[in-house]
Amino acid sequence: MDKILSAMAYDKKVRIYAAVSTDTVKKAILNHNLNLMSAMALGRLLTITAMMSYMSKSESIAVQISSEAPMKGLLAISDSKGKVKGYVVNNDYTTYGENITSLGQLLMPGKLMISRDFSLKEPYTGITSLVTGEIAEDVAKYYMDSEQTPTACALGTYFDDKGNLMAAGGYIIQVLPGTEEVILNELEQRVSLTTNISKLIYDLRTPENLLNFLFSDRKLEITKEESITFECSCSKDKILEKLLTIDKEQLNEVASQQSVIEAVCPYCNAHYHYDSKDILKIIR
Repeated sequence: MDKILSAMAYDKKVRIYAAVSTDTVKKAILNHNLNLMSAMALGRLLTITAMMSYMSKSESIAVQISSEAPMKGLLAISDSKGKVKGYVVNNDYTTYGENITSLGQLLMPGKLMISRDFSLKEPYTGITSLVTGEIAEDVAKYYMDSEQTPTACALGTYFDDKGNLMAAGGYIIQVLPGTEEVILNELEQRVSLTTNISKLIYDLRTPENLLNFLFSDRKLEITKEESITFECSCSKDKILEKLLTIDKEQLNEVASQQSVIEAVCPYCNAHYHYDSKDILKIIR
């Protein structure tokens, strides 16, 4: 079962969050038929979005990368119960170009936007420029820029030789203001042990093992856990509501030319079909 764990260390001066999201990312890859680079990108974004929602007191959180680079961007949304969904804007590998070896080549330059829903009139939104396009470093920069919280973040997706996803997950480490320099130096040493985070998640398998690997010589206080699932709240009625927001003349033209209208949920790639006669009755 995919899940997130939170813990505290160093007399509660350090907060740690660890997640394994392998099954969640596998379902996203299957639903969207993602190429390898898209799978890597969305896998990381789904994981961090679920973690950030878990860390936040908001009802839901949306993490979006917008870019003019070949992938064009991606979006993930998670509620407070670990239900996450998302998509890549351009999943056409043939448009990416040659010699692609990193996500940065497909997303830089770009912007990272975080929107939190606190059940207010408008969601709280923060924006920062991408620094690497590898997502983990960009999220760490966001926390520093927007919340002045020193943050270490690592996200991984591990694939076998055939391109099948074998593991996904990551961690976030945050320190409270005024934390001693000796603790910060020690945390840097611990983070340096996870340079190959994708293989590490594959080897360790669980968030418990990841926490124990990072802090094997420290007493950890596990504070909470939450499951993660790839799950969308779309339905035929909800998608119909979206469909009816299209310009009436355009929708009328489409419905008049074909007997069935197909609409696709961008978040989970579910396909819905509507009788054009029913659509015409509604819009007329």
